[in-house]
Amino acid sequence: MAFRKYVTLSYDDGPKHDRRFVAMLNEYGVKCTFNLISGSMPDDDPDSWYISKAEAADLYRGHEIATHSKNHPHLETLPRAEITEQIMDDRAALEAIAGYPVIGHAYPFGSFSNTVVEVLGECGIRYARTVRSTKRFGIPENPLLLDPTCHHRAPEVFRLIDEFLAAEPTDGDMLFYLWGHTFEFDRNEEFNSWEHIDRVLKAISGKPGVEYVTNLGFFERV
Repeated sequence: MAFRKYVTLSYDDGPKHDRRFVAMLNEYGVKCTFNLISGSMPDDDPDSWYISKAEAADLYRGHEIATHSKNHPHLETLPRAEITEQIMDDRAALEAIAGYPVIGHAYPFGSFSNTVVEVLGECGIRYARTVRSTKRFGIPENPLLLDPTCHHRAPEVFRLIDEFLAAEPTDGDMLFYLWGHTFEFDRNEEFNSWEHIDRVLKAISGKPGVEYVTNLGFFERV
């Protein structure tokens, strides 16, 4: 059996900055999962800080829409019933937008508990991203505790990209997983700018032997 190498991205909150980022992703042929907060999305307002429900389906076409909870609370602080409500309400709203089952998640603030993980599974969520960077390319044992490789502003991001591209997947599939928030690119810092993420996408994209997938696309690879 031949093992393969995969690249996926995960970006949170659904701010207006996603428009520019999606255009960049499409140019480079890179896929991303966008974790949206349905309770913050207006029905139809092109001037809103958040992408509207009317715009989202077309904007994120070819990528993936996933949950981030309805109102972005610290889920681990809520009673079990309220955790369920936050996830299921978000799922329902986003599925009405996307037109397909929404079964991915990213933990708000990166925080969770055993109860939150259990509830996600009960709500039909298949995978959930943390913010615990591994600086590695392994496959998670539990998809509901999906640790990314690194944040886009990690100073070692280009070293990790080089290591990933040079490695041969002899012991299993390999995954390079990048995450962040697109509004961060406006901060114009060394590792946190539109110029930086353009260099990252250029470095990781278009490589033979690498598949570019959404989060769900990775878990559906077999």
